[in-house]
Amino acid sequence: MVAIGLALERMPRLKALCMEVDDSLLTTLSADLDVLEMMRIDIQANLNDEQPLSLRDGGIIREGIDAKLDELRKAAAVGHKWFKDLEVKERARLDIPSLKVRHNRQIGWYIEVTKTHLSKVPEDWNRRQQMTNGNRYVTEELVEWQDKLVTAATKANAIEYDMFRDLRDRCREKSRTLGMISSNVAQIDVLQCFAEIARNRSWTRPTIFEDERLVAKGLRHPVLEAQSGFVPNDLKLDKKRRFLLITGPNMGGKSTHLRCAALLSVLAQSGSFVPASSAQVGLVDRIFTRVGASDDIRRGRSTFMMEMMEVAHILKRATNKSLILLDEIGRGTSTFDGLSIAWSVTEDICKRIGARTLFATHYHQLIGLEGDAEGLVNVHVQVAESDGELKFLHTVSDGPCDDSYGVQVAALAGLPRHVVERSSDLLGFLERQAQGAKAGEKGAPTARSAGQSSLLGFVGQPQVRIEKDELGEALKKAISSIDPDTMSPRQAHDALYELLRLMEGEQ
Repeated sequence: MVAIGLALERMPRLKALCMEVDDSLLTTLSADLDVLEMMRIDIQANLNDEQPLSLRDGGIIREGIDAKLDELRKAAAVGHKWFKDLEVKERARLDIPSLKVRHNRQIGWYIEVTKTHLSKVPEDWNRRQQMTNGNRYVTEELVEWQDKLVTAATKANAIEYDMFRDLRDRCREKSRTLGMISSNVAQIDVLQCFAEIARNRSWTRPTIFEDERLVAKGLRHPVLEAQSGFVPNDLKLDKKRRFLLITGPNMGGKSTHLRCAALLSVLAQSGSFVPASSAQVGLVDRIFTRVGASDDIRRGRSTFMMEMMEVAHILKRATNKSLILLDEIGRGTSTFDGLSIAWSVTEDICKRIGARTLFATHYHQLIGLEGDAEGLVNVHVQVAESDGELKFLHTVSDGPCDDSYGVQVAALAGLPRHVVERSSDLLGFLERQAQGAKAGEKGAPTARSAGQSSLLGFVGQPQVRIEKDELGEALKKAISSIDPDTMSPRQAHDALYELLRLMEGEQ
């Protein structure tokens, strides 16, 4: 409640600042920020600035608000002073320097005397507790004052709590208005943050379109640009240039370029300036990503399985208004399996979906798809090689790159020299063995004719169409064979796919 009062206290100043700006959105957001001024006055007039840890401890309400409460507080204060004076008086009267008047929850107020001075304790004191190093006593007068103190404090705390509840109920009636103010302040806060970061980092205002373009000059990463040495890059996606196939060495900046494209869209569509010298952003409906590598051990899913599930999700749901980021498809399986999947996914996105796509890959065989897959353009991250040493330029340029420089990067990582040299020899051998496996060249299989049966019927569409009348019986039989109490996660997963195949066979 105190925090709400302090926040409302700042609203008139915030409103005045917003009204200084000739902006219709800020004017609308700030128009009603100060409508709860009376609620602010009510809170701050009743509640102390410093509050106790518990509502039942007292000290909530300011003095001067309620006469009865103030009277009880004075009585409690007199009681506390009496106990403090009692300690001083009894120490002097009995000549016991270590005598203490204390309080705990078990026995209330008491007088504590150490074992050394027990002979000086008056006979009319009643012992309440015996300890190893002394005793604790009470007197009739002490009990009377304790009753007065407890009674006054208890009544005062009860009155305070009732007064606080009344205040809370009055404020609750304004909760919807308070929520509206909170929402407006949150929006002003976001706009202020956008403005501050744009000014401090020289961001620029993007131009928004409803077509397929995503163009930026000097595009930067909003986090990495804070570090010295970041290299800006240009980005160009449009109707004729919808799919960028990015090749180049590890550590060259491919993944960073993907992230820059996504963050450009997110920032622009959220109303922020963007980290670029200029930007034209066509609206996207969703951003799909296939980035990184992780498995799901609990469900028995390998890294490759997780990767394929993400790709399947993208291919089923992406539209021509989407932005797709693909970072290394197919690396979790054998080379030619992965290349085949990456090749097929590329063709499907280009020919069927038509979404703006950035695909970073080390499958250099795919560069041959330029000119064959509509809208696909090869780009690469540049690297300089001098005397066998690499220098990463982090610059994205048009055209393909035929080398991943993986062996050189491994050397930079500290692999033993003899291992690197052997890797280089083996690389040449393997490249000679794989010559000719390049996308876009003659001999590659064309699209399968409609109705042609699949060689992978066990993982693809069922070869036999199930009639509608037979579907119910087929599903019933399949479900009746399932024992969920004994199945492993992998078996349950396979059973679910079997049911899906039966359903697809009916369609």
